[in-house]
Amino acid sequence: MSEKKDIFISYSNVDRDGVEQIVNTIKYYGVSCWFQLRDSKQHYIEEINQAINNSRDFVIFLSNASVSSLMVRNEISRAIFQQKKDASYDIVPVVIGDLSEENLEIINLYLGSLNWLYADKYADPESLALAIFEQAGIEPVRTEEHTQSAYSTEKEAEKIRLKEQNKYFNVYAEKYLDEVFLKYDDPAVLDVGCDTGDNILLRLQGRKYRFLVGVDRNPAAVEEAAASAPENAAFLCCDVTSDDFVRTLFGQMQRLRIIGFDVIHISAVLLHLAKVDELLKNLYMLLNPGGTIFIQDEDDGVNLAYPNSTYFDDCFYIWEHSKESGDRSTGRKLPSMLQEAGFRNIALHSSAISSVDFGGKFKEELWDLYFNPELWSADSAAYFDNYEAFDRLGKVQARHAQMKADYMSGKYFIMLGIFFLTATKE
Repeated sequence: MSEKKDIFISYSNVDRDGVEQIVNTIKYYGVSCWFQLRDSKQHYIEEINQAINNSRDFVIFLSNASVSSLMVRNEISRAIFQQKKDASYDIVPVVIGDLSEENLEIINLYLGSLNWLYADKYADPESLALAIFEQAGIEPVRTEEHTQSAYSTEKEAEKIRLKEQNKYFNVYAEKYLDEVFLKYDDPAVLDVGCDTGDNILLRLQGRKYRFLVGVDRNPAAVEEAAASAPENAAFLCCDVTSDDFVRTLFGQMQRLRIIGFDVIHISAVLLHLAKVDELLKNLYMLLNPGGTIFIQDEDDGVNLAYPNSTYFDDCFYIWEHSKESGDRSTGRKLPSMLQEAGFRNIALHSSAISSVDFGGKFKEELWDLYFNPELWSADSAAYFDNYEAFDRLGKVQARHAQMKADYMSGKYFIMLGIFFLTATKE
């Protein structure tokens, strides 16, 4: 039985590239499509008939190639038959190319009584998609409920991935944190964006500290962190972007008998926040004189791959336009924002990681953490801020296995912008 979809897409394989762009735009609005990227020599008649029956509406892309296709004509006939059984079943013809007089006469026999949309009358694929929705009586919805991303920490697979990522980056962060903790005998530590606590507890392993406070706005993650917290740690549900963040945290600090923090730790959090400068000013107030803030964050301006490939260009574009990726140029902004917040002795310890670091020991881990297309899997293009990113995802998925094999064989060198900074309060 074919899966139920909002729209069945009928087209000629000759027109696939242009049609696929429009289909990706339709999916961007949370509307599902039955869209077979078929080889013209392989037709699955029964599956197609079931898909037409199980779709809410039918969109046919008209061109000389599609009108000349017996397969497409059969699909149109099936859709007309379905419409006779169900009056709410809409058929929307979309002309995507010039039609010869002969083909125009043929298709008029099938669809002459319907309103035709002409693609060249619309400024872009989004405008055309909206016209299709209007004619088909479909209400497009672009909300979080239509986005099922693999990045969700509610998914077990993502929790596992984050743990592996924490281990990976801890190797880089370790030597910089050594320098920080050597300055203090018994520091009080604040972790901003603690999630389940795994990352900060890993980074504090073997280090002496008086007390750890972790804050995160995800109550489920905080509850999980608190359940396994050591005696000298507390994890609090607190939104660091809220106006009363400092006041709320001060109240907890009084309860815990902490005057201020000696070390503030932030890892891969700031790129997801809108008002980083305001948060840094608040954190400055929470830091003891002589205290240190340690920040790990990202900046795609440092990214490169050699030799260059459209595969990596597509990956970088997808990162930039994923709704969960945040501001991919955060790293370069941090030194000036730290200075404006009052911090001094600002130091950039490293601005990149690469596929040959530590003798290539973590080569495969770097690939799996950043270039596995499953990281961006979504049930609709609403996961991205434009349809082109979703379009490129399909290309990345198709090439992933071969590109990884070439990368592992040494064909490609990769460097990614990961910043490690420290600053102090004098």
